[in-house]
Amino acid sequence: MGIWLRSPKLADSETVTWKHFANHSQSRNRAIGGRLYLTQTRLLFEPNQLDGATGGRSWHAPLGAIRAVGAQEADGSLFNGGLRRRLRLELSDGSVELFVVNKLDEVLGILDQAIRNA
Repeated sequence: MGIWLRSPKLADSETVTWKHFANHSQSRNRAIGGRLYLTQTRLLFEPNQLDGATGGRSWHAPLGAIRAVGAQEADGSLFNGGLRRRLRLELSDGSVELFVVNKLDEVLGILDQAIRNA
């Protein structure tokens, strides 16, 4: 994608239908900058080059594995995005993924629609 952003690894049948800058809360002490990508079958996160080089991890989930999309209220955590309301994804395996995004309500609508159509 460029010097700053890493490209997602897509299957031959996938195309990106939507993308949005995001920070992924990957631990209690760290949020990783990057971008969320939506395809016909998956939601992916790719860290930016710097965060990827310093231990930030890519993440992805099939749309069918996302059980619920919602908002996580701010909890006051300083270093993982907890000062803001975050995008909350509940997965079918019981895990939860949190992302800091701008225009949270708009993102919630887009992802909710994508998951219902999957």
